[in-house]
Amino acid sequence: MEYAAQILLLSPDATLLQAAQQSLSSLGHHVLLARSLSQAQRTLTRVRADVICLDSVLPEDELDEFSRWLRRDGDQPSPSVIFLAPPSARMVPSTLPAFYRRGDYSVVQKPLESDELVREVTRLLAARPRGETEATLLRVGPIALDGAARRLLFAAGGALAVTPTEYRLLRCLMERPGEFVSPEQLLTEVWGYPPDTGGAEIVRAHVSNLRRKLRLMGEDPQLLRTIPYQGYAIVAEEAERTVESRA
Repeated sequence: MEYAAQILLLSPDATLLQAAQQSLSSLGHHVLLARSLSQAQRTLTRVRADVICLDSVLPEDELDEFSRWLRRDGDQPSPSVIFLAPPSARMVPSTLPAFYRRGDYSVVQKPLESDELVREVTRLLAARPRGETEATLLRVGPIALDGAARRLLFAAGGALAVTPTEYRLLRCLMERPGEFVSPEQLLTEVWGYPPDTGGAEIVRAHVSNLRRKLRLMGEDPQLLRTIPYQGYAIVAEEAERTVESRA
């Protein structure tokens, strides 16, 4: 299975972990769980996390030490950090750990609202530095596909992280705006199946998942249109394809 990003959830609260994991996994993220800072450190020595969600109930001195540990290697980008904090943290920032600095870390209020956590994770992933490969934006009407960061951007604001297969599917359709592409052609171009092999249910499942993600982001899922026996298309107002270099 492919994942959009790796996210570490760190909290001694099993209920909070379960709720956050469910929200983030629904968007295709790979979610790692830790009940203590030492467990989180052991996990991070084996795998890289793009975002870490820290419960503010953890001891402040241990959080301070953990923050320094995360930034021990100045040559590597540090994970983005979200504090899961009580409502008072926004009104009285001094209730947050001493090393908290506005702009470096984000705050999501407890009890968790799944939509707020999803939006903040998506915002942080969209803001992370992009690589040098495929540094272009493919625009169709009010949407743009960022090849470097593997995300879909919206003219109204916001960004949706996508998996590698979702990226290839979107690119295939956005290179032909308004043109319906058959499942058979998508299986060949996106999945690499030889002609007349593979099952259309694979395409249907990925299209359904993308529409669900669009709906969760508050976007119109019918940007990705289906016509029975014809196939799938990106149909957007002013559906003109342009490519913009990010170099």
